[in-house]
Amino acid sequence: MPAGDLFKTGLLVLDLERAMADLGRWLGLAWTPIQQSPISLATARGREQVQLRFAYSRGGPPFLELIEAQPGGYYAAAQGAHLHHVGRWVDDLAAASEALAKQGLALEAAGVDAAGRAPAVFAFHRGEHGLRVELVDRAMRPGFEGWLAGGALDLP
Repeated sequence: MPAGDLFKTGLLVLDLERAMADLGRWLGLAWTPIQQSPISLATARGREQVQLRFAYSRGGPPFLELIEAQPGGYYAAAQGAHLHHVGRWVDDLAAASEALAKQGLALEAAGVDAAGRAPAVFAFHRGEHGLRVELVDRAMRPGFEGWLAGGALDLP
């Protein structure tokens, strides 16, 4: 995967609005409007339904993604706010996910489509150094870039 495919770094934060204000001030960043999207995840512990709240910095790539922590489950922040992942666009999500798993980065969570198949749209892998790599289906890129330009975000 070429380095140019790296497009974001995701931080899990406890208070989204406060993190946006603080990081905006400290780093001189402007933000997208806050998005709230229902997502379905497949994890080692089973399926999770999450109302994800997040915002992206403007002016990238790379982008800074702020994700509000959940009270439990995959997006919980038991140890507080932390670096959660880096994101890469990929052409074939299933093949790229399988390749990372073979390289020692275990599949930790993945998006689930309406038919119940995973991975769909994204997949999170985690290695021994603690950093997650999120693979994102490149088919999502035009909609993502349209949203960053001021359009609506439409997640499947």
